[in-house]
Amino acid sequence: MTEEAKNQEWKSYLKKGIRYLLQAIIIGYLGYKLYEIGFRTVVESLPVNPFFYLLFFVIYFSLPISEIFIYGVKWDFRGFRAFLVFVQKKVLNTDVLGYSGEFYLFYWAKEKLGIASVEAMKFVKDNNILSSLSSTFVSVILLIFFLSEGHIDLADYIPQFENNLMYLWIALGILVVGFIAYKFRTYILSVGLKEALTISGIYTGRLIFINFVQVFQYYIAEPTVPWAVWFTLMAVEIMSTRIPFLPSRDVLFASLALEMATVMNVPEAQITGVITANLILKKLVGASSFLLSSVTQTKLPVNPEEINSNSFEEEESLQE
Repeated sequence: MTEEAKNQEWKSYLKKGIRYLLQAIIIGYLGYKLYEIGFRTVVESLPVNPFFYLLFFVIYFSLPISEIFIYGVKWDFRGFRAFLVFVQKKVLNTDVLGYSGEFYLFYWAKEKLGIASVEAMKFVKDNNILSSLSSTFVSVILLIFFLSEGHIDLADYIPQFENNLMYLWIALGILVVGFIAYKFRTYILSVGLKEALTISGIYTGRLIFINFVQVFQYYIAEPTVPWAVWFTLMAVEIMSTRIPFLPSRDVLFASLALEMATVMNVPEAQITGVITANLILKKLVGASSFLLSSVTQTKLPVNPEEINSNSFEEEESLQE
């Protein structure tokens, strides 16, 4: 083994070690918070409204369903079979390793749809970039909307907050969008303008719809909690899920939400049930969906340990 190969292997182990350490810290802190609140209190505070759970499934499966139409722009496949593949892609990305889902999809397109390797990889990467641009754009716009419309009042949480700082948020949003455009200025999409606009439109529409459905889901679970609290948590979720290279971002959000309950003058139990229920459901539905989709079709060999994600590193810091 050459010196360069040894260095690459060492860096790979270091990255994995840091990821596992961060994951352990995040999960450990959440466990501590739940223990501090009391597990009995957590169970008793779980939502009882059936619409809460119905909306969870709408939110969870919105991405695989939308990807049927997104990838259907260029690829020809059966809808239900593709839905199972996109479910596996979602679970791999969320619970296994970032971009392992994209590699799984690439192999599926190449082996099952007969698409040339280069064309399959180009289209998958195009979708990653368009998804990244759309998700970041929507995140910035929603944060500005929540703040400017008074759904989030930072004066409630930050003493002596001046409304003039709103202009700072808007300027920051413009800078973020400008930075993204600059970062990808040299990348030429393989899809045409019409196809790119169609794909971006689907991504953007889904993200806006899902964010508002998420807030409504929170509210119907605990209608006594002010709307402003749920909009604030939605903003926290938007920001926490944009942090690059961080594992277990859904667990991080749950930890932050519980920590913020005191700041927002809301009883922890009211927020705990809603956030914990969503987190547990994500893990249970993700695992069961992956197993179901695996046994109903031939699973393609994708070993996350052998994946070289360098080709996707530019998008990872922006991925949804």
